[in-house]
Amino acid sequence: MKFKIVIPSYNRVEILKERTLSFLEKHKINKDSIYIFVVREEYDKYANALHDDYNIVIGKKGISNQRSFISDYFKEGEPLISMDDDVKELLELYTFNNKKKLKPLRAFKQLLYTTFIDMRMRSVRMCGFYPVKNAFFMSHTTSLDLKFCIGQFRLFFNFKEIEMNRKYTLLEDYETTLKYYLYDDSKIMRKNYICMDADYNKLPGGLSDTADRRYVVKQKEVELFYHDFSVYCFIKEKLDRIDIGFKTKAGGLNIW
Repeated sequence: MKFKIVIPSYNRVEILKERTLSFLEKHKINKDSIYIFVVREEYDKYANALHDDYNIVIGKKGISNQRSFISDYFKEGEPLISMDDDVKELLELYTFNNKKKLKPLRAFKQLLYTTFIDMRMRSVRMCGFYPVKNAFFMSHTTSLDLKFCIGQFRLFFNFKEIEMNRKYTLLEDYETTLKYYLYDDSKIMRKNYICMDADYNKLPGGLSDTADRRYVVKQKEVELFYHDFSVYCFIKEKLDRIDIGFKTKAGGLNIW
């Protein structure tokens, strides 16, 4: 199965080279299958730094707009892997002396191929990974119930009905998770034994820089999301943070 790796990037060409592209090169991913989406004013900077080794595409500004553009760029149903530009490593769970630990994933290509095959067999159009780097809470399971799939790394069969019609900006990965779950007959795949080593919103640049992340703005989106999907979610609020969590089918709460 042929797939394409898509990387939205903004003002991070050196971070992209040192992290995500270095990771993909280590795992011998063909550069022809890697597409980097940038804004028009940064195209020359990326092209000069990467020496035309990759497919560099002028897209849109803002993460939601860029994801919509990426979906429109590819065919319906095409297998795509979306990665952020600051992924240092994929980590896999293992157990040693009855203790859960993490180690760098070795069989990256195999994971991609087998996951897409598994998704097709189970009629699931999106798969994500465990959203935080914490071995204690991870498990050696692949789930199909409603669990949050972080947008920094996900596999999906391009579905334009969802990818090109996002309502939310700061909660776009929550929206994407829930919509794929609903469209696929209450199924979404998540590999709970794989997580990422990345610096979410900690490094300079990045597409998140184009979105207003003030608490009051996030709060408005959370309240609106809860209003739209209260059957499936609850509001998580702690100190200066507010977010969404998903409910289980039995009505319980999925913290992650």
